[in-house]
Amino acid sequence: MAKQTILIVEDDLKVVELVKAAVEKTGMECTIKIAYNGKEALDIIEKEKIDLALLDIHMPVMSGAQLLTELCNQRIWFPIIILTAYSVQEIRNKLLEYGIIDLLVKPLDIVVLKEKIKDVLQKSEHKDSISGLSAAAIMQILEMEKRTGIMNIKIKNRNGRIFFQQGKIVDVEADGFSGEEALENFLDPTIENKQISIEYLDHHRKKKMNKSFTQVILNISRLIDEKNKYNHEETVKTKPGKHWQLEKEVEIEHPQLDSLIENLKKELGDALVSTAIWTVPGSQIVTGYKYQEDVGQVFTQITLFTNNALPKAKYPQLGKYYIFDLKDGKMSVTIPLDEYCWGMLIDSRQVAPEFLLKEILPKQITAFQQAITS
Repeated sequence: MAKQTILIVEDDLKVVELVKAAVEKTGMECTIKIAYNGKEALDIIEKEKIDLALLDIHMPVMSGAQLLTELCNQRIWFPIIILTAYSVQEIRNKLLEYGIIDLLVKPLDIVVLKEKIKDVLQKSEHKDSISGLSAAAIMQILEMEKRTGIMNIKIKNRNGRIFFQQGKIVDVEADGFSGEEALENFLDPTIENKQISIEYLDHHRKKKMNKSFTQVILNISRLIDEKNKYNHEETVKTKPGKHWQLEKEVEIEHPQLDSLIENLKKELGDALVSTAIWTVPGSQIVTGYKYQEDVGQVFTQITLFTNNALPKAKYPQLGKYYIFDLKDGKMSVTIPLDEYCWGMLIDSRQVAPEFLLKEILPKQITAFQQAITS
């Protein structure tokens, strides 16, 4: 793990030495940078990646408040602990709007300061680096778990952050993009090689948005669909059967997937209780048989959670399918594949498990792969 860099922005040499001593007491290897006013701090920030800053408010040349304003204008964010000798209540709410991590009153308690610094550095050190899941998939997990933190996304030379609280997006920062434009780029499934990491920090970011991840995913999916339709001059074709999505009625045609459903009905007969194929993200049902409307969303959440949880437990990643043993002699089978999921509810009393696992599922998975690639 690379050393983390701490920036001390303080004009009082005694406080600087106290902060340095607190950092040493954490027992963590850190590089310490020192600035005696906001202008010197900006010069360092332009050249260095800062993992944590401890910032005095009242300084010559450029105050801490002016530095915070400049960082906000430049859409630069990293964890900041404010150090102040002035009335907390008068400035606390104003400072929290900038998204600082904490505010400590001088004279500083070195033990409290040490614990605050250690807590932030440990959370940053153990941030999740995500691979194998799309940004949209990760967002659905964060919403389900009602997490608070920052999602850092890098696409080539563009960097962005999504600030979320209790599973809802409250603000977005991105190079050269507004919030909605940034989200569209982050979530566009056609843009590959995204680098994603998550820090679970209580950032106190002021709410500029208050949208659930699901709302944002659906809205961005709609924008991407509209863009694709415009670029390719495509129109939505209709077929029997309706599905409600994005607050308007749309209908989808996909004969290859329809054929999968018909073949499965023939293979399983009365053992097939229901089945559906849906898109990920968005959980839009494409085709199915006797399915419930919310089945796609439920099993998408289960799939995403499982994919995220297994590596943390040092288990192998999810394979071609997973099975749940349910009550009343039922079982569910879910086959996640690229941007689709195929779910089946089966009466296990009417089909031999060995026949299902060795004969039916391998055949259906192969046909599923061929259908979506065609």
